[in-house]
Amino acid sequence: MTGEPDTNGPDDGSRSGRSRRRAVIVGGVLVALVLGAMLRGGPEMPPFEGERGDAARVWDFAVDARQRCWLRVDRERRPVIRVNCFAEAGVLYTHSNRMASMASWLGRSWTQAVADQPELDVLIDGRVYPLRAVREESEAERVRILKARGYGYVPDGIQVFALVPRNDPRDSMPE
Repeated sequence: MTGEPDTNGPDDGSRSGRSRRRAVIVGGVLVALVLGAMLRGGPEMPPFEGERGDAARVWDFAVDARQRCWLRVDRERRPVIRVNCFAEAGVLYTHSNRMASMASWLGRSWTQAVADQPELDVLIDGRVYPLRAVREESEAERVRILKARGYGYVPDGIQVFALVPRNDPRDSMPE
């Protein structure tokens, strides 16, 4: 016992300090990667090209919730977004997620953009359809449409839009 530190054994204090530093560095790098990906704005937009589709068509073919459906909306960031489209009773529909009505640091959500400017283009199976988004205002119809789409339980907050021809006079869908 000379009062000098023991250098023969491991120093648990310095090991736990190094472990903490490593964890902070790794955590910082992960946060930086996530923020970088978010700032980039998501995956690259697909080319929004194709033959002009007949906007007045009756959607009589099977369009299920996995159908690739791209909307081009009037907003600065990410003007093209992939959504789920489906057909019900000859009408093409899409719906939001539960949080889509909220703006984010990326700007307006697509649901906010179509509330301001409902005219949009829809790309399905290589065809571009000039359509207009009409929000379903009736709660009973919203639930009916989402149940027809396959929802067992329909959560609050999901908005349903009929994608109708631009010259369609409807401001909302009939009940």
